[in-house]
Amino acid sequence: MDYQLEIASLISDLTSIPIDRLQFLIKEPTKGVDTDYSINWFALKSHIKKDGNQIADELEQNLQKITGKHHFIHTVSRVGPYINFKLNDHHVFQELRNQIDTQFNKFVHSGFPDLKKLTVVIEYPAQNTNKPLHLGHVRNMILGQTLASLHIFAGNSVHQVNLMNDKGVHICKSMLAYKRWGKGTTPEKRNMKSDHFVGKYYVTYGKHELKLREEVANEIKQLDEEKKKPLKEQDSEKIHRLDIVIQQSKYGKLIQNLNDLLLKWENGDPDVRKIWNKMNSWAKNGFEETYKVFDIQHEKVYLESDIYDKGREIVLDGVQKEHFIQLEDGAIIARFNKKGLPKEKVLLRRDGTTLYITQDLYLANQKLKDYNFDESIYVIGNEQDMQLRILFELLAILGFTGNNVHYSYGMINLKSGKMKSREGTVVDADNVVHDIKALSLEEVKNRYKDLSESEMSYRARVIAMAALRFFILKYEYSRDFVFDLEESISFEGETGVYLLYVYARICSIFTKGLEQGIPVPYSPNEDKMNDWTHESIPEEISTPEHNLLILLSKYPITLSTTCTTLKPHILCRYLLELAQSFNNFYHECPILKEEGTLRDFRLSICELVRKVMKHGLQIIKIDVITEM
Repeated sequence: MDYQLEIASLISDLTSIPIDRLQFLIKEPTKGVDTDYSINWFALKSHIKKDGNQIADELEQNLQKITGKHHFIHTVSRVGPYINFKLNDHHVFQELRNQIDTQFNKFVHSGFPDLKKLTVVIEYPAQNTNKPLHLGHVRNMILGQTLASLHIFAGNSVHQVNLMNDKGVHICKSMLAYKRWGKGTTPEKRNMKSDHFVGKYYVTYGKHELKLREEVANEIKQLDEEKKKPLKEQDSEKIHRLDIVIQQSKYGKLIQNLNDLLLKWENGDPDVRKIWNKMNSWAKNGFEETYKVFDIQHEKVYLESDIYDKGREIVLDGVQKEHFIQLEDGAIIARFNKKGLPKEKVLLRRDGTTLYITQDLYLANQKLKDYNFDESIYVIGNEQDMQLRILFELLAILGFTGNNVHYSYGMINLKSGKMKSREGTVVDADNVVHDIKALSLEEVKNRYKDLSESEMSYRARVIAMAALRFFILKYEYSRDFVFDLEESISFEGETGVYLLYVYARICSIFTKGLEQGIPVPYSPNEDKMNDWTHESIPEEISTPEHNLLILLSKYPITLSTTCTTLKPHILCRYLLELAQSFNNFYHECPILKEEGTLRDFRLSICELVRKVMKHGLQIIKIDVITEM
């Protein structure tokens, strides 16, 4: 039951103020205030033409008269400018028991508005094939996968796709380094994961280029400074001289070799294409291994090499329809008059070759043909904000149907600063997983020395992935944050490991109960629901018990808010609050030491928390374990 909505309905009946307006005026109290919901009666003055005190007095009196008919309200009281509502514990508990035990699917969906079901395409992580997936990709993958989970839970049809950037100058850097220094070796010969093998040559190239660039750094600086001057003030002879020096340097020759390699690829040179296919195959095979670790499956993978030259017809058609402009030199541009956009954007070069934006136009159109979607989500970092704004504006100009969304997420930084692939300062996704698993395994071995190696490995994997997923998802997606490996694996604080620990604690209570011959609602070792019909509730309920019940009642609306806003951190914060609230209950309210109605009631609360905790963790793709 959405108690916030029910209270709004009561006040609406008494005041004729629309429920949808009242619902947003009813707030949860700040910490330390002994109430469950409140409304500031000052906010009602604009709707009811009466003195504020008169409004509050009449509303308090009328609500107190009808609370007997509406069992979910226990007390109504006025404190200063607020009218406070305390819920009826007996009613809340019975509602939760009935819904969670017998109608769980209905319960978790009860906060959702009755909306049309959508077809949604989610594109992620759109990586390059010149290096392994890194920590930034991990955030992308976890966000993309979680968005899919949220949409699926909301009842939408979801298609998870990927764009693999498998061509271009960055790919050629790895190829050029391999041609120069690879000597025909393979990942198998070097005993390296295949995408790491490719990435090794990308880093090698980057370091080599940087070294050669330093030899002409002064000339490059002078050239840049000269070109920044107004055209009339530029020294053309100096520019020409510096250009010649740079071009004839080892650095210039390296860049020329790189460009030649790219040109050969574009012209279909068989030798270049052979090495390109080989290295791309190594990269893709490595990616698939990493995807398996994260349980990621893409329905379709688009390749840049298949579509880079497409989109030209879309642009030419745009010229015919006078959406775009062809300049005298042959280039085609789009002009914008919207605030925040550039004045113009080149769509086709004067020689007719395409750009990334041309490719993006084609892919957007192709995805619509493939899936006839209602919404297409691009999970791409915020450094691409402008590129996506331009793309969406171009699609709008072309009359493109379908809603496009840029899920613009922030960056992950290290304690040492920003990550840079070409300098080898990136933390690879595989290494992150390896390190977290190693720390998890060490912790499991310290706690459970008698476990089999396979069970230790399984628990370590679950703990590691919970640590990584939750650490990333607990931050609002648009925020930058610093990744801290040790913090993520902590059994205390705001971590996924802490949530697993609380879940395991509940299971431990049930296991101990079974060992003592006490009936419990769930058998952890068998993963089995037991016949549990205890519905009695003690006359007096403690504050920790009350707080847990109220928090549990808010789970459906939390899920709804998380899904409609696509902000998984909201669900993460709720699960943390639920775990902390349960721990307070655990420390202040003995469970197995009690008897009769009180023990059964507290065991029932444990089971309600267990079910909600497990469900919430599953939504964000975190598995649970029954022992920690």
